Amino acid sequence: MSELKRMNRGTFLKTGGTAAVGGLLASSFPKLVFGKNVKIPQNVVFIICDQMRGDSLGCLGHPNARTPNLNKLAKEGILFENAFSNNPVCIPSRMSMFSGKYPHQHGHLCNKPKNLPKLSFKGTLAEHFKQRGYRLGWIGKNHTFENSVFSNFDTSSIRTREPFRKYNRFVPPHWHCDTLWEAEKCYPKKNTDEAINFINQAQSDEPFFLHISYFDPHPPYMAPAEYTSRYSSKEMKLPPYIPAKALGSRLDTFARAMRHHHLNDADLTETMRYYYAAIEWGVDHQVGRVIRALETKGILDNTVVVFTSDHGDFMGEHRMVRKGMFLHDALLHIPMIWYAPGLIAKGQRIKNLAQGVDIFPTLADVTGGKKPDGAVGRSLKPFLMGEKVDEKDFAVFASAGYSSVDLNIVDPSIDLTDKDNTPLHSRVLDQSGKPDYKTVMIRTNEWKLILNETEPPELYHMDGGWIERKNMAEKKEFASVRKSLGKKIETVWKWE
Repeated sequence: MSELKRMNRGTFLKTGGTAAVGGLLASSFPKLVFGKNVKIPQNVVFIICDQMRGDSLGCLGHPNARTPNLNKLAKEGILFENAFSNNPVCIPSRMSMFSGKYPHQHGHLCNKPKNLPKLSFKGTLAEHFKQRGYRLGWIGKNHTFENSVFSNFDTSSIRTREPFRKYNRFVPPHWHCDTLWEAEKCYPKKNTDEAINFINQAQSDEPFFLHISYFDPHPPYMAPAEYTSRYSSKEMKLPPYIPAKALGSRLDTFARAMRHHHLNDADLTETMRYYYAAIEWGVDHQVGRVIRALETKGILDNTVVVFTSDHGDFMGEHRMVRKGMFLHDALLHIPMIWYAPGLIAKGQRIKNLAQGVDIFPTLADVTGGKKPDGAVGRSLKPFLMGEKVDEKDFAVFASAGYSSVDLNIVDPSIDLTDKDNTPLHSRVLDQSGKPDYKTVMIRTNEWKLILNETEPPELYHMDGGWIERKNMAEKKEFASVRKSLGKKIETVWKWE
């Protein structure tokens, strides 16, 4: 667990070259965008939270979610109901968003090994806006860039999680925890305070790109008592039970290794209480503060706000919680909201598929820039402009790595701790999260195909939903669907 690391370089002195870039940009940016007269480039606030499921929004009707600020953002902006991450864990997903490339293209299929180089500055979303004369800010979790990259930012303040949230063997496998939580001293508030300070330093002649990266609702699931007390475990609604083995032996083995088969409904609903309180406090409340700061500063009408998550969480599905190296919707379906008053359409819900690699091309496009070289995603600008786009056969893609779980860990007779007190569930995640084998997913609105190197294929009829119910890969009547999706995978990654 790293302590707070600061690198604040202040505001860069403008050079003649930077001024020239700014002048060129102002002259090339469209004068009329969605009925609005644009005189200066749009600011960008790009917000990522950690491990928030795509359905965990009150505006999507989730019975456990209370997200008034995100609901308002969606109502006044664009909500992509079917947005997906390109990987089920932090580092690969975030690198895909900032590079516009799939995980197998940028080289990170898992969070392991930790010594694998992360992104350099060149060719990334951050460099794109730097070259266009934007002031750069980064607040919160990294898990994206090499540390040296932050010398290119005007302001950076890197945090992960509070020291008292460190994993230990006494935190139960379902990962909710009560501990001292002084809201004034905790990182959700500190990150937002610093983001607001960055916004308040904005100058009318210098657009900015600000990335805010919140740790919540990542486990251990926590929130101040003011928020957790609003939720009752008796009111939490569990999703329909579909056994892990219905989706394959690999998921079933992982679930047993994590001891999820020992969890009862009371364990799960209590965990949910903390998870959704963490979303309300550590994400929704903080996003609301950022929006109000932009409004107070008088630049809300000249700012593009993007909100999303790096990946999801099982959170009760298959009687599991947390994450793993699996390409199911519980972990890949993420929230995605675009908000820019007067610049984009208002109050629309898009059912077309979107994915993490689309963010870089879209931000470049909607702010008047060029599509980045090498980016595989497409611009979502037509949707943001209110256009109806027919994409019946469009598919999103995810790639990841995994390793087998040692059956000795699954053995219920062994001690749950090792000599250095690493909890069993952390050891299972570490062991299963090595890139020994490859897995890949292709998904349309109707169908989803998952291939694993060590397991039979998985084919699911999604029918516009977000949960896999029955593997139909061996059904003869769906052989043509499986073959068609398999060919689409080969056009993206010939991995066998």
